[in-house]
Amino acid sequence: MSKIPDNYWDKIPKWNSDLPQQSFVITADEFSGRIPVTRLDDWHDFTHLLESDFFNQHNVQLVFRGHRRFDWSMTPTLGRVTSNGIVTKELAERQLTLFRKAIRGRIKDHSLLDDGPEDDELWSIGQHHGLMTPLLDWTYSPYVALFFAFCKEDQIEEDDNPYRSIYILNKTFITDNEICQDIRLFEPKKDDHGRLVSQAGLFTYSPHDATIENKLAEILSNEEVHGEDFSNATEDEEPYILAKYICKIYVKNENQGECLKYLRRMNVHHASLFPDLIGAADYCNVFISETEKSKVIKTITSDSKEFHPEAPHLSFENATPKTNASNSIIDLLLTPAEASDIDIEKLHFMANEIANTLAKGKLIDWQERDSLKESMLAKTRIILRKAGYPESAREYVIKNILSIEDSDDKEA
Repeated sequence: MSKIPDNYWDKIPKWNSDLPQQSFVITADEFSGRIPVTRLDDWHDFTHLLESDFFNQHNVQLVFRGHRRFDWSMTPTLGRVTSNGIVTKELAERQLTLFRKAIRGRIKDHSLLDDGPEDDELWSIGQHHGLMTPLLDWTYSPYVALFFAFCKEDQIEEDDNPYRSIYILNKTFITDNEICQDIRLFEPKKDDHGRLVSQAGLFTYSPHDATIENKLAEILSNEEVHGEDFSNATEDEEPYILAKYICKIYVKNENQGECLKYLRRMNVHHASLFPDLIGAADYCNVFISETEKSKVIKTITSDSKEFHPEAPHLSFENATPKTNASNSIIDLLLTPAEASDIDIEKLHFMANEIANTLAKGKLIDWQERDSLKESMLAKTRIILRKAGYPESAREYVIKNILSIEDSDDKEA
């Protein structure tokens, strides 16, 4: 994936319930494709968006899909093994035939072994058990989609991920077979594990000759679908009209923990959405991870009391390089005025995380390798975001962190 262009997010309008006509844009790039997009700078604003008249049109039913990363497209798992993301009819048939043979003797419902009417049910079962399929999961619940967008943390090794995303699809339009023949939607009858009921789930079956995004764009480019509204529309008005059928909402990737706690109070969590042993295990994993993370922060703080801002400034003459780096990072983190009230536990946690992460990336001649420096900065940005460091102060830290590392290397 390419680097995010400068000021990219400034070009995407913030959602405004009073001015939905001015809230969408089509960027036509590798991140957003040809789908109308808007953005929210706080996940709390998602509720206000859902309550707007634009997303509550008469006789229109919507479905939702959450993505952890902003740059993930609507590519089904089977499409990820092809060079262009397209699942051909031949590829889908080969995969289903192979799966049907592989499950012989492993299932009780032998009707699934027959070709024809049970194909959708077999795809659904395969999707549940990790089979690469041409299906995409959707949900009737916007908050289930929000959960899937925020339930997993970003990984340090990944590229920067400033926004998570939620797709909103006009189900009423998709199920109109006269207009939208190439994109099929279905709700399986079989749900042995109860996940589909718990998640209010359903599937779209990707078209055979194009990605679902391109097929939708092709269908929606037909003026007859929209009538006079589209034929008389200006270029600036087109995103608003197309967003009635499909759009992508970028949600600022901040305060993930608060979002999950909010959803947990609504009974939207792993245990409720996955009413099986896997769901129970995931629920326990999340709970124990949060508990242990809190312990780690407290341990770091107790081991670093000599670095409390109220304590006298210490001499670092006898400090180890790692300790020296942590102290320098603490000073840097405290420099912006916005960080003056930062929690001391988070401060030491961030400093140690950044110091450890950057130490792993400092290979020979790292100062001369732009790709390595960009990777180190991206990892630092992720740590700051996950720890809740003030957003307005992050770029200052990012701009100066490598100069501190370079200085510490020379002193070591």
